[in-house]
Amino acid sequence: MESISELVWLYIKRRPFLKETLVEKTVNYSALARKISIEAFGSKKQQNAVKMALVRLSSKMQGEDENLEGKILKVLKGSSLSIKSKVAVVISLRELEGVKYLSYAESGGTITYVLEEAELAKLRKQKSIVKTEHNLNLISIHSPPALEEIPGVVAHLLNSLASEGINVVEFISCYTHTLLLVRAADTTRAYEILSKLME
Repeated sequence: MESISELVWLYIKRRPFLKETLVEKTVNYSALARKISIEAFGSKKQQNAVKMALVRLSSKMQGEDENLEGKILKVLKGSSLSIKSKVAVVISLRELEGVKYLSYAESGGTITYVLEEAELAKLRKQKSIVKTEHNLNLISIHSPPALEEIPGVVAHLLNSLASEGINVVEFISCYTHTLLLVRAADTTRAYEILSKLME
């Protein structure tokens, strides 16, 4: 039988936003313990034990998070940024012929192409196209190979942009390259945010 600590850990693990509040110690332990006790155990009887488990878990995760954050920042400090403007995304049901693309990804019956806007003129008669989005810029992040070994690097990048209200329209990761497509209006701010992470 799983212990209360194990069940609390499973509950938190499935809810990343709660994990973040525990790491930052910005949570009301009593209120959260009451909620978990009712949801996981069906009553408030386990509330005190759950609260103790949360306090221990918070301290443990804070140490782990500081260690992981240091590794993430080290990878980002070794990364570099570049921007390509006037880029479009085309989603197609079939392979597109006669176009030069910057990148593409195939999944779930569709192919997502990243290409220069100038290439769009070649696609007017293609019936397999599901969606086209233009007026985008491509931010390329080139990282050291450690990127593949350290969990959370890409999440850190995306969370930093999301917290500033910047939407990543498309995202492609390939070995040490991370490609982020953002709207032209968001590019300057996105570049500033990402550059600071790499200082």
